[in-house]
Amino acid sequence: MAQSYENKLYIGTILLERNRWAAERKPSYAVSDWQERFCEDGFDGMELWENHALLADERELSALEASGRVAIVNSYTGFEDGDEAERKREAIAALVKRLRASAVKFNLGADLAQLPVYIANVKRWAELLPADCRILCECHPGTAAEHPDAAAEMLRRLGDGPFQAIVHPFYCMGELEDWFKKLGSAITHAHVQLRDEDNRFIRLSHRLELVKDRLAWMRRMGFRGSFTLEFTEGVRVNEDRETLYESALEDLQNLRNIWSENPS
Repeated sequence: MAQSYENKLYIGTILLERNRWAAERKPSYAVSDWQERFCEDGFDGMELWENHALLADERELSALEASGRVAIVNSYTGFEDGDEAERKREAIAALVKRLRASAVKFNLGADLAQLPVYIANVKRWAELLPADCRILCECHPGTAAEHPDAAAEMLRRLGDGPFQAIVHPFYCMGELEDWFKKLGSAITHAHVQLRDEDNRFIRLSHRLELVKDRLAWMRRMGFRGSFTLEFTEGVRVNEDRETLYESALEDLQNLRNIWSENPS
């Protein structure tokens, strides 16, 4: 399973999913219909939204498995106690193994009082995952790891193991510098999304100097990890899949061009 993730640029299948925030979160498209196109257009792989597999039929699962292009499974499983949560974690672990994903993303809950429970369950979950699987905590607003100090403490409590972190370099809580000062080499993945002053998703081209500055700073801090295009212009506004994909391809080109200007 082990494969290099350095400087890889993935597409998040959630980017094209109009039901990503719907109540039932039922997939509106089959990722297998797009995976060849993703490859041909220059993406290095996919970060697969969990429901694109968990709620898929066997035919779709087999197609995803055969592609070998699922780099990261994007999981929203909880880490509270309880049989239902445990079953979900087991299902995600089985999915990671079947799809031969080299990484899995997770989020902690928001209840700081439950942090010891979350940590214990993450550790148990890790035992179900392949030994060489990157276990990526998304340092996300509304979770127990939304700020650099809290995320660093989480990693300290998790201890030795394949536990790493995801940051949002163009949309993060606090200064990007603080994240790297506190977490350092534990940051191996970045979710790419950019928003304007009204919290609307926009293309990277609208803030290209900011994007260049942040990426250059990440390089200086030693980041050589992977990126996922998570959201782009048109999300929440124009959920036409082709239009969203056009925005994603422009973002991909800009990201690749800027990131390759100063190769490691």
